[in-house]
Amino acid sequence: MTDSLLRHFRLGAHPFGRDAPKTALHRHRGFAEAHERLRFTVEIDGISALVAESGCGKSLLLGQLADELQKQGYVVHYFAHATVGPFGLVNVLARKTGITPRRSRAETALAVSQALLEDERKHLLVLDEVHVMPDDSLEDVRLLSIADFDRKSPFCLILAGHPSLDDRLAEPTHHALDQRITTVARLAPLALDETRDYIRLRLEAAGARGQPIFDDDAIAAVFDAGAGVPRRLNRIASAAMIVAASRKKNLVAAQDVHDARIDRGRA
Repeated sequence: MTDSLLRHFRLGAHPFGRDAPKTALHRHRGFAEAHERLRFTVEIDGISALVAESGCGKSLLLGQLADELQKQGYVVHYFAHATVGPFGLVNVLARKTGITPRRSRAETALAVSQALLEDERKHLLVLDEVHVMPDDSLEDVRLLSIADFDRKSPFCLILAGHPSLDDRLAEPTHHALDQRITTVARLAPLALDETRDYIRLRLEAAGARGQPIFDDDAIAAVFDAGAGVPRRLNRIASAAMIVAASRKKNLVAAQDVHDARIDRGRA
């Protein structure tokens, strides 16, 4: 957002940018519940799944949880589909933990689990984009999770992905892994009242003090256009502010939101 646009609305920062300050992070009902489900499952060394549509805050939640756990002494190992690549999860994790690959993936997985178990620190494995990971990677997850140790689990595990992750885990091939999942946390799009709070919090964190920048109808229009998905809400709200400013208006109206959508070829 340009300096001139910020001056127009008397703001000190972009309210809907990617680098929002922590004061702008909105822990709505669904976010807070998903966070607690994951945290409780980590505490019992369980396996959890986080399912969320793109743009609903999955990466934000995983990042916040990882930061909290690292402060508590956890070692967090984050892997996404792109970072695993063709080498396979077991081999990538083996290299990261200093384990020489064994003759088979199963033996390597056992060695990795044993190494993590012998480490006095607690370990959390976060696997993101699991919905697009190949079957071999999901098989690696199963191999890592089947080790039966008497003392404790070698690590806790979070599987994260889009809603199609449900279908992947329901496939007969992955039945054994699915049965090991303790809990599933879900991030749904925001409701209208949550969208109103989200926009207000973002604006306040950007320096809005007392002056409304979106009227109630405009917020409802942003909600309808973005279907409550935070990433879409950010984009639509930014576009509507530009339209309103170009019309020398200090208050964004529903018509500005509508016209911003029309400009992108969407009614």
